[in-house]
Amino acid sequence: MTLNVASHLLPRLNTTVKIFSDLVLAVSGKEPAAQSVFAAANDAKVSAAHCKTSLLSVIESQIIPRLLDAHQGPALIGLASKEAPSVAATPQDMQDFATACIDVDSQAVFTQVDVLRGKGLSAQTIFLDVITPAARHLGDLWNEDKLDFTVVAQGLLRMHHAMRHLGYETKDGPQIAGDVRRIMLASAPGSQHILGLAMVAEFFRGDGWQVVVEISTTENALLNAVSNEWFDVVGLSVGLLEQLPNIAELIARLKKASRNPHAFVVLGGPALLESANQAIALGADGISVNAAEAVNLAGDLLKNR
Repeated sequence: MTLNVASHLLPRLNTTVKIFSDLVLAVSGKEPAAQSVFAAANDAKVSAAHCKTSLLSVIESQIIPRLLDAHQGPALIGLASKEAPSVAATPQDMQDFATACIDVDSQAVFTQVDVLRGKGLSAQTIFLDVITPAARHLGDLWNEDKLDFTVVAQGLLRMHHAMRHLGYETKDGPQIAGDVRRIMLASAPGSQHILGLAMVAEFFRGDGWQVVVEISTTENALLNAVSNEWFDVVGLSVGLLEQLPNIAELIARLKKASRNPHAFVVLGGPALLESANQAIALGADGISVNAAEAVNLAGDLLKNR
């Protein structure tokens, strides 16, 4: 049985103290540290229902469409056409895969993919008829209070790994600057907290930004993401003080790999509340510990370029 963190903590949060990932300390088990953040809230305006809406919005408007975008890559379509005719996936296949994604064994998802392949399902069928509906299924379980958000976040991350294990990766995003401002929000390697990113994404979308939430947190995944698509700004959430010593080097690599040679990198997250680090010392273009201020910061960086 999982601890229902959402029902215990979310009613006490306040939008004025939202950070890129204001729930990470609670997620990581450092609740005493998290209490110092929650104590700063004057109004508890963010309800559990709003948090559910934010996460479901990310699943429906970003994760699933980007899964489908990844599936449309020309090389992968060609690969799928060479596969032997596939047997159809069943609802039980989807259920078993979703269960494997939230298993205590991190390798269970790959074992389940092997089981599906052994039954004769093609990579394309697994992708479209197992992984994609499984993402929506986890969102529904979160919405029905049957899983807490830490488990859903873990499951979505493992689905992402399974997708790449099958050879699928989004490569069809914008390659050059456009009229719409684009930002990628991600956790620094070592953290896993999609819910906080999902909530911050709502602030940016409300200001007219096109937002991509990168749910994989490995350095290679982040480098691939910024090299595959054009982003005006990259927002990194730093949840733990232990992550700070590696942030400057990570930012340098992100800027070097970025398809946009002039992309800005901004930082937020609980670790910045407990640190006296300045943006310049971390190699960032700015730091914000408030989601609304982060939107203004990103906008000002583009205006003053």
